[in-house]
Amino acid sequence: MKKQTHHSKWMLLILLMLPVVFMAQETITGRVVIQESGVGAAFMNVIEDGTKNGTATDIDGYFTLSVEKLPVKLKIFALGFSEELVDVTTTGPITVQVEESSESLEEVVVTGLASSIKRSNLANAVSTVTAEELVGNTGQTTVDGALYGKVTGVNITSSSGAPGGGFALRLRGVSSINGNNQPLVIVDGVYVNNVEIPSGLRFASGGNAGNEENSSNRLADLDPNDIENIEVLKGSSAAAIYGQRGNAGVVIITTKRGKGGRTKISFSQDTGINVIQNKLGLRPWTAQSVENTFNAAERAKYEATIAANGELYDYEEEIYGNTGFITDTRLSATGGDEKTKFYVGGSYRDEEGIIKNTGFDRLSLRANIDHRISDVFDFTSTTNYVRSNSSRSFTGNENEGGLSYGYTLAFTRPWVNLYPDANGAYPNNPNYSGNPLFVRDKAKNEDSNNRIIQGFKLNTKLYTGDKNRVRFVVNGGVDYLANETYVYVPETHQARIDGQAGFIAQGKNNFTQFNSQAIGVWDHTGLEGDLNLTTQLGVTYLKQEGNLVNGRGYDLAAGQTNVDQSVNQEIDQFKSSEEDFGYFSQIEANYKDRFIATVGYRLDKSSRNGDPNKLYGFPKASLAVNFNNFDFWTLEAVNQFKFRTAYGETGNPAAFGATFTSLATANIGGSLGVSVAGLKGDPDVEPETASEFEIGLDIGLFNRISLEATYYYKNVRDLILSRSLPASSGFTRETTNLADLENKGVELALRGDILTGENFSWNTGVQFYLNRSEVTRLDVPAFAQPGAGFGTGLGTFYIEEGKPVTQLVGSVDGELTQVGNVEPDFQMAFNNSLTLFKQWDVSFLLQWKEGGENLNLSRFLTDLGQTTPDLETPEGQARLDSPANAVRFVEPAGYVRLREASIYYRIPRKNISSIFGDVISDVKLGVSGRNLFTITDYSSYDPEVSVNGGAGLSSGIEVAPFPSSKQYYFHLNVNF
Repeated sequence: MKKQTHHSKWMLLILLMLPVVFMAQETITGRVVIQESGVGAAFMNVIEDGTKNGTATDIDGYFTLSVEKLPVKLKIFALGFSEELVDVTTTGPITVQVEESSESLEEVVVTGLASSIKRSNLANAVSTVTAEELVGNTGQTTVDGALYGKVTGVNITSSSGAPGGGFALRLRGVSSINGNNQPLVIVDGVYVNNVEIPSGLRFASGGNAGNEENSSNRLADLDPNDIENIEVLKGSSAAAIYGQRGNAGVVIITTKRGKGGRTKISFSQDTGINVIQNKLGLRPWTAQSVENTFNAAERAKYEATIAANGELYDYEEEIYGNTGFITDTRLSATGGDEKTKFYVGGSYRDEEGIIKNTGFDRLSLRANIDHRISDVFDFTSTTNYVRSNSSRSFTGNENEGGLSYGYTLAFTRPWVNLYPDANGAYPNNPNYSGNPLFVRDKAKNEDSNNRIIQGFKLNTKLYTGDKNRVRFVVNGGVDYLANETYVYVPETHQARIDGQAGFIAQGKNNFTQFNSQAIGVWDHTGLEGDLNLTTQLGVTYLKQEGNLVNGRGYDLAAGQTNVDQSVNQEIDQFKSSEEDFGYFSQIEANYKDRFIATVGYRLDKSSRNGDPNKLYGFPKASLAVNFNNFDFWTLEAVNQFKFRTAYGETGNPAAFGATFTSLATANIGGSLGVSVAGLKGDPDVEPETASEFEIGLDIGLFNRISLEATYYYKNVRDLILSRSLPASSGFTRETTNLADLENKGVELALRGDILTGENFSWNTGVQFYLNRSEVTRLDVPAFAQPGAGFGTGLGTFYIEEGKPVTQLVGSVDGELTQVGNVEPDFQMAFNNSLTLFKQWDVSFLLQWKEGGENLNLSRFLTDLGQTTPDLETPEGQARLDSPANAVRFVEPAGYVRLREASIYYRIPRKNISSIFGDVISDVKLGVSGRNLFTITDYSSYDPEVSVNGGAGLSSGIEVAPFPSSKQYYFHLNVNF
């Protein structure tokens, strides 16, 4: 009996253990580390190749994975790292090294305020510009100026050739008539100020408005070399998550961050020169033509100058012919360990202009810190301090101020001696109200800026599981800008001798922007890993304050430069305060990288709306279908075939103060009071709202060629305009919603790795884009846009239903006629990068703008002064005999331009090691140039021009601009 019981126990044990034997698994343990640094790579995907069995590394890079049997292959991957495939034959601990990959990072695109997506899954045409594309070819002064030819759907116009720039960016056409047309700029999560700040120059020159003062926009404060990448959300379908601030598009800038491992130091030195891009030259005067044009007395002066000097005075060369010296010095360090990574750097750029005593300098200091507090908390800080200064001298529109060089040169006759005598006294100009040499040497138009941009981000991992991950993100920042402007015209300036002698204007302007966001993010994995859902819900807050004070003095005491040393004094102050508050939610779904869908909604309220407490909604939705990821797809040559479509809405509130009834100071019986002024407020005014539908197709061939094709239609409704009111109302004007407009266009981008040999590689890209606009509703009579032209006599932007918003209209034989359109017919860019024999890099970028017209009123001035270079030709004389209307001065503004070209040589590492050992790892030398040549029929300095700055309807009207320059550089880059 006992023996039988004993055998029964063994049989029972065997039966119990049998399933365990059949189900036995092997357990693999290991760690994933970053190559070179050895730092653990957190949250890497570790998948048994060919199965859905997988896990992810922990915060320190460790993982454990059970498999049915050995050997197996493990696939290890994550965004930002190269994919590794590892053979595992034993259960012992393994270590896998992964390499950080910039190519992988470039595939990640922001899709929400706290989420991103692989570019292959993106449903919008978001353009990305990498650091190499932005500044890798040649020296760049400003970020916006560095984007030429690198982003489809973007029309960039230089509003000034002065050092420090001045640019107008239009993403998919004009989005507003009176409101903002510059995109929202976000740097490391901070909403940054891109304002143009008037200096008070117009009160000395007689200019019409502050936007004619040749100011730079303040994106010039950001060093392009600090940038890791730029994402451009060109339309409402992509920018809807930014609500009322996204109507003109969004530019998202991410600066460089630290990488783990040993500290690496980089030093760069650029040295170059600025020269005028295109001289117009002198009219080829003869003695007879001088007498025919003027009189015998002028002929005698002409002949006397020729007899004394052998030639005429070339004041164009004297004013615009300076060779400006450029230096740009940069030093940075990056490194860190498992808990903390850092990037610190500093740069100093000093750029002289083509006009003597003009220039721009910028000191930039940056510290970007990433710190992992614990497995739950991590923190990011970005700090950028900038000190910039510019001297922009005097160009652009004026009225008898005798300051603007273009005006003065238009009327100055080249046989008149304007040089100072032995005592330093400058003669008066007998032909105009100013001596340009005196203005260049003695007058000043300067500004200085102290700026700090501080961003922060706190990420809290509330829960991390196999299928669900929940985190809470708080981020935002502050942009503080202190600007000072200084304009000085001595009492000995010719135009002021008989008037209010001496002029001084000093501005003290302060701007503060604060933005913050609190976002909850829930990532869920379902259907055994086939479905990924990302849900985010949050609130945003934006506060903007501005305080602009400008003090001016007239009749300065001799030799004095203080406002209080003047007889007549004026002070203007403009204070503004704005607040936006919003709620948003978004859900992104990804099924096996085949279907990727997003829906979102944002609610915003703003103090700039008629009702500051009313919430306005901005929806978005998108769908991408990757056909190449379906099982039926068998075309190996076609590695991507993606259909995408998207819809979104954005807004643009009224300008600050435009919704309120205006009050003016009044003296009532000797007591100070206020009275109602002419502008009537409208409590019902709503934000301008753009709705955009986009559809596109992305195709990839042979893993080497890609094509992105996009069509968009954007409708902007409820445009905010001003209209006249009957006097019986007690007001003169009212600001309210009165118009609609539409933009539609096509964008194509073709890129390819044509050759990828060991000793030769060639990468090329072609971009094509066009935009068409139309005013589709106008509830007031057609009108000439104020501040965007010079009346219908000489030509102006003209707002008319059924016509392009960018049309130029003039009075021809008493009839208002469209004489031009500043919108190009299309634009193209052609970029190429070649590597020869592993050491030589050759790159160039060509840009082609076809069509579009400019109103060249600089020629109107030179025709009046009889100095236009072609007036010795029959064509020039025929133009003088034609009516002085817009038809006479409208010119084609198309061009082909070599934007960038460069040649670099990388010294072989073995040669570096033989001299410097391990101290220096890389040395690269190069030469490059910007704007090297331009082919155009335009008769003036540059077909890219804007007398009205970068805001509103600005581009395409020329009046005496600061000429554009071309630049040549020598580069030295050293990595330690």
